[in-house]
Amino acid sequence: QQQQQQQQQDDKATVVGDVEHETKQATKEVVANGSFQTVPAAAVAIQPTVAAPLSGLEAQRAAANGSGGESWAPDLSLPLEEDVERRLRARYAPTYLEMENQGNSCGALKLAIVMVSEAFRGQSRINRQREVQSILKSDLDSGRLHALSMMLKTPEEHQKFIAKQEPAS
Repeated sequence: QQQQQQQQQDDKATVVGDVEHETKQATKEVVANGSFQTVPAAAVAIQPTVAAPLSGLEAQRAAANGSGGESWAPDLSLPLEEDVERRLRARYAPTYLEMENQGNSCGALKLAIVMVSEAFRGQSRINRQREVQSILKSDLDSGRLHALSMMLKTPEEHQKFIAKQEPAS
């Protein structure tokens, strides 16, 4: 049994160093079956695991929240309105962004957002709102932001909206 265990250990290749030859081909030195061998790096490379794709709300939250350290993460050192504008511009690169504090009389920040962005193309109205809300979730949960109303459009939708508002000549 000891011999069998030793054979199993010998059969496992152990990487002991990276080598770059004159041919510039990446290789690794490995110990296999008790002897040193140089093999192509791809032969011993560890393949990254691929997570199952997210769907529905999980995908929206992941897209909105980024992967940590994103420029749309909250910055509590900034005034809230400035921080929200910074995050929305970083995440959506809007062609038009208007924000209005509608809570002046009671002191709580109630924010109305009108934003036009290519990022909304192909998304339903509810999915656009969910995505923006997920970016501002920490502010809403903490009470830093009391209420939020949004009009989120693609550039074409915004042009149609503006055309309807203009008086007929």
